[in-house]
Amino acid sequence: MGMSASQARLLAITSRMNDIELRSQQISNTKIRLADESEEVANAYTKALNASKLTYTDYSSGQAQKIDLRPSNLAQYGFKLVGKDGKECSSNNITAAQMYEMIESGQFALQQKDGTTGKWTETSVSSNTTLGIQNEDKDLAKAEAEYNAKTAKINTKEKKLDQQMKEMDTEHNALKTEYDSVKSLISDNISKSFQLFS
Repeated sequence: MGMSASQARLLAITSRMNDIELRSQQISNTKIRLADESEEVANAYTKALNASKLTYTDYSSGQAQKIDLRPSNLAQYGFKLVGKDGKECSSNNITAAQMYEMIESGQFALQQKDGTTGKWTETSVSSNTTLGIQNEDKDLAKAEAEYNAKTAKINTKEKKLDQQMKEMDTEHNALKTEYDSVKSLISDNISKSFQLFS
């Protein structure tokens, strides 16, 4: 192999090695994004597992009947939600699980109307025997199915990326060996040329 051909081959190998290193970095970044995506999926599933709702036990019919409390039906049972600013929450599109998160997080306080005085006082699940907390399990099967499907998809992507990374590592090692060989050949040619002219 002539000197100029060796030099051209060395440049081609260097270019290819740089390309592989760039692609390896891109795959590493993609794997980081997949890890973030996996964490989001796990958080959503955990939230679904931990979802609870506020319930009221109604004895007016002679039998205990559990009712999901929402802002839309609170007044009917003598309750209301009051925010930190003192304003009453009246949104009708809030679910029972959201109305419990709002109380649990401290955004709103639950108040009950005294039947004799008509005065509103703050109450809690622990101090009121008609109130309870129940797991919100109606969407649990759906959340589990979504979690399993998304996790499987992420795992498949990750396996493909790992396979690509292995292939690139193998190619990079082969190119590195060839690079060292060509570099050594060029070095030998230079040494022989200097010896010839000295």
